[in-house]
Amino acid sequence: MSPVAPPVQRAMAVASAAVIAVGIVLFSWQTFTVLAFYWLENVVIGGFTLLRIFAAGARTERHAESLGSGVFFTAHYGLFCLVHGIFVATLFGNFSSAHGLFDPVLLMIGRIGGDWIGLLVIVSMVVAAAFDAMRAWSSMNPDDENVIKTIMFEPYGRIIVLHLVLIGGGFLMQLLQAPALAALLLVAFKLAYDLTLLGRSVPSVLTRRAAKRSRSA
Repeated sequence: MSPVAPPVQRAMAVASAAVIAVGIVLFSWQTFTVLAFYWLENVVIGGFTLLRIFAAGARTERHAESLGSGVFFTAHYGLFCLVHGIFVATLFGNFSSAHGLFDPVLLMIGRIGGDWIGLLVIVSMVVAAAFDAMRAWSSMNPDDENVIKTIMFEPYGRIIVLHLVLIGGGFLMQLLQAPALAALLLVAFKLAYDLTLLGRSVPSVLTRRAAKRSRSA
């Protein structure tokens, strides 16, 4: 059974969206700021995925496989996030990469974490990702030969869909000529997306084993 009940995670998703909405209304955050936070969230999720890969390797004593998968994931997922971050920073934040490839991303992170409410959002994202990693860890089947690869590829479906939709939505929202409304609509979409994902149950190890025994009986 998962150590974190889904209602808790749904409450954290709503709270995070509410904090961002406060930033939009009270601190005049634009669509770019919202996109930047959601980009950073994917980076945080990638970090916890890497920890889960190494933890799974230690638990299953497949250290070499977890090390190789971790290196591959860091390079591949990291490059994906870097390119997307540069894309968001240059197109929506008007940051220039003339002085360095990483400058737009570093400037973007500095902007969204430059005040207390921005730091609060970042902390809430880290906490939510940690709880989600714990929930996924509790449902991991150590007897599964593909468990490390499964963990490694988990974030990709989410990140690809979310990136494409949010970027497309960012362009659409800019056309509305209503920055605050556009940003709030993005927050509402992201919250609906997160709640949909959280509504999908994660079967526990015991449940999977029981199902396996019933099929073999």
